Amino acid sequence: MTEKPETLPTHDVAGRFAAPIDQSAHEPTHWEKEADAIRLLLADKKRQIFTTDESRRVQEALDAETYWKLPYYERWIHGFSSLLKEKGVLQEAALVTEEARLRAAGEDKVEDPPGGHHHHHHDHDHDHDHDHDHDDHPYQEDDDAGVAVLSPLQLRGRAVRNLLIARGILTAAEIRTQIEAMDSRGEHLGARVVVRAWTDPGFAARLAEDAGAAVEELGLSRGETVLTALFNTPDVHNLVVCTLCSCYPRSVLGRPPAWYKSRAYRARAVRDPRGVLAEFGTHLPEGTSIRVHDSNAELRYLVVPRRPAGTEGWDAAKLEQLVTRDAMIGVTEARQP
Repeated sequence: MTEKPETLPTHDVAGRFAAPIDQSAHEPTHWEKEADAIRLLLADKKRQIFTTDESRRVQEALDAETYWKLPYYERWIHGFSSLLKEKGVLQEAALVTEEARLRAAGEDKVEDPPGGHHHHHHDHDHDHDHDHDHDDHPYQEDDDAGVAVLSPLQLRGRAVRNLLIARGILTAAEIRTQIEAMDSRGEHLGARVVVRAWTDPGFAARLAEDAGAAVEELGLSRGETVLTALFNTPDVHNLVVCTLCSCYPRSVLGRPPAWYKSRAYRARAVRDPRGVLAEFGTHLPEGTSIRVHDSNAELRYLVVPRRPAGTEGWDAAKLEQLVTRDAMIGVTEARQP
């Protein structure tokens, strides 16, 4: 039975929600990338201001209705701004003062894109089984044509950014570099790893034993968590999810897709993995078992799909075209030649 969002626990939705998975693509906007970068920098080894688990704790303290209505990156802004106050790095009075300055300077407004779509945001959940009683974008209407007002949490995110830079905790260059680094990562990196495993048995063995060390052989980053490679076989198909939030092998796949972070995927992957695969067009033989791997703050997974038949003698560049992001999450298989 499908549960209303106000009855769902925010800390873990595994198996507790039933709805179709919205697979529509969403290219992150600049404010989302900036929120993403700030959260990662504040938790990195240089600053260590908070951990992923602390960030999740603050977000999960929200009531369920608020939690599920907030866009994904607005939940992150709530998390890191609250933790910065909790740890005495920033004070509420300073944040309120900076927000007032931004409003007075007109920096709480953004240009409305053509058509008035307000940069529709698809990272929060549209898979409720009730009528929407809130906007499906994070901007608010303004009386001026062609202008939209930042949401309160977006404005807070901008205020946090400015105060962190003013106090020397972050620099604008660090934020920009972090955004550029994440922009440069994507399925093309993971595809290199998979194809090397397909074509080099020695590398495949090392990848199975220590995926972090193996990807570094290719000049890639292992990330700051343990990376584990999961090899699909005719008998076993691996599927990756994060039931608690959105833990994902960013060092080799970049930012997670919106559907990976959705309530429907997080809930149904553990309860109905075969049904989830079917929604992505993946139909496995009944004799193939499905193993679901739940990521966490310390452990990330990369699926190595089976190499398609008929690709003997192909070079690496051609093989890489068969390896998709979704195959490395496990919701699909590699493309057929």
